[in-house]
Amino acid sequence: MKTKTILTLVVLLSISFSQAQLLDKLKKKAEKAAERTVERRVEKETEKKTDKALDEVFEEKPTQKEKKSSKKESSEKSTSTRSNNEIVTGSNFFPDGQILFTDNFKQDNYGDFPVNWNTNSGGEIIKVNGEKAFKLNPNGTYIAKTSKLPENYALEFDLVTENLDYKGLSGSNFGLVFSNESTLSKPKNGGKFGFSLWKGSTVCNQINIQNWGKNNGKIDNKIPFKMQEKFNTITHFTVVVNKNRLRVFINNEKAIDLPSFLSNNFGNYIQFYLKGTDPKEKHIVAISNVKITEEVEDIRSMLLKGGFSTTKILFDSGSDKLKKESYEFLDKMAKVLQEDTSIRLNIIGHTDSDGDEVKNMTLSKSRAAAVMNYFIDNKGLNKSRFMFQGRGENEPVANNTSSEGKAQNRRVEFQTLK
Repeated sequence: MKTKTILTLVVLLSISFSQAQLLDKLKKKAEKAAERTVERRVEKETEKKTDKALDEVFEEKPTQKEKKSSKKESSEKSTSTRSNNEIVTGSNFFPDGQILFTDNFKQDNYGDFPVNWNTNSGGEIIKVNGEKAFKLNPNGTYIAKTSKLPENYALEFDLVTENLDYKGLSGSNFGLVFSNESTLSKPKNGGKFGFSLWKGSTVCNQINIQNWGKNNGKIDNKIPFKMQEKFNTITHFTVVVNKNRLRVFINNEKAIDLPSFLSNNFGNYIQFYLKGTDPKEKHIVAISNVKITEEVEDIRSMLLKGGFSTTKILFDSGSDKLKKESYEFLDKMAKVLQEDTSIRLNIIGHTDSDGDEVKNMTLSKSRAAAVMNYFIDNKGLNKSRFMFQGRGENEPVANNTSSEGKAQNRRVEFQTLK
């Protein structure tokens, strides 16, 4: 019995020992597995941190200064290059000039031909840096819908060009034609200036000038001017006509100054033209911000010469109520009268021949009184400095058979009193 018990104890001890060894082995394996797990996690975290550090080395974040520079470069790329210098504009020549025509194409829809222009070709409104521009078609002539231009005026516009490099531009040309005819064809008498759009060649670094007709001075020449650097950007043009004289400023540079180029006043109408270019090559030639300003004599000098008449003072139809469009001119005149208190005026109203003659006489007198009262009530000028009269339809300066003639006859005259 004792032997069996002892044997049982030995077996139990053996089993316990084996289990202990097994547990010990399992424990060690578990510890090693845990160590490997930790090592792998550490390796992964280390790899992440290492990768991040390497990224920061090889893809270094820009400094604030570099960020500003990058933004500036990006802005310069997204918007066409402009000079930081002051641009020569029509207002530099005629600061008090009357605007005869202006078009920024805001009233036109994208893709449409603009309403204020005529052409023998085609064109469309496009967007350039968020603003509208008039894209010209190749081999087209374009005329703004203006009346006959005066002897002295300034035309200004922006020329927008893109993708003018090498291909498809060898015969291209852009320019302006001046004439005394409102036509889309070549006028019998006129003059023009233009230049090649082939940026990839030095042939564009000259401006070609030419005039023709019986009474012109026959000028045909090439003027050196670096147009090459003016392409694929926005370039401002100011064209100044003083009777026979033509001056052209491109950005701040005077490119043309010809005293007798427009002999016999051939600058009454202007054509824009485009030759060559290829839509397949995505060549873009467009104009924007077009404005024509008339030179006008200083108000004070006209008054000191005895007076003048103007159609810039407008009234509601059949009424003596001043339109808001009249205020700018009246304010300029009031300023002259405030500065020179010696000037006294007789204000005379004139009408066209529409309606009853007696009523027109009364209307012209009440309109002259309205102008006088504007100076007195709104500008504080003394009533003793003014007289007013009405002449009705009795002294026309143009015929009353056309709308243009009637508009000239509806005027206000200022005579200086001694």
